[in-house]
Amino acid sequence: MSQATAHLRPKRVARHRVSKAASARDMIEGFDHGMDVCGLTFGQFSLIDLIQAALEITGPADVVISTWSAGFYDVDATKRFRDDGLLRSIRFVMDAASMKTGQASVHDVAGLYGADAIRSTRTHAKFALIRNDDWAVVITSSMNLILNARCEQFEMTDDPARCGMFASFVDALFDELPAGGAKTRNGDQSLPSLSGMEAVQPNL
Repeated sequence: MSQATAHLRPKRVARHRVSKAASARDMIEGFDHGMDVCGLTFGQFSLIDLIQAALEITGPADVVISTWSAGFYDVDATKRFRDDGLLRSIRFVMDAASMKTGQASVHDVAGLYGADAIRSTRTHAKFALIRNDDWAVVITSSMNLILNARCEQFEMTDDPARCGMFASFVDALFDELPAGGAKTRNGDQSLPSLSGMEAVQPNL
């Protein structure tokens, strides 16, 4: 069954939190099924810290990370998650213009996990999916996979339907784009067609 590129859902229990100093663990404390956590930070932690805090709640899971940029420390942290038994699998979606000064590139990630674990495209979307038999967690955020000492926002929820929409998007990318961040046959790094997904049509 195709997944839509937008998702609506009924109202759920929500927790709204702001902090200049609290850790990722503090910000999502009490996170559970049927709950949303919406937070504003002052950049004291990054997306990788949220992923770690979530994995400590969910236990070992399949993880997807989509980011515009990535720090070497943050990419290296995923290896520690794997070594600690928290990762069942991991996949990355990264921006095609990956050679950002002082940051990890698509090729650095491919060197750690193999070319088939990563796809690159023109993207600015920052999200993480954390899935196992009991959880379907989606984290959406302004945060990249790198520490940034600026105000950041995030939302985190356990929602199989919403997680399924993002997962279908990632699956379509992996099906359509070449492994390891290689350029397409025409040398372009354009957005994929996502022909396997149901798209919202304009109301003309």
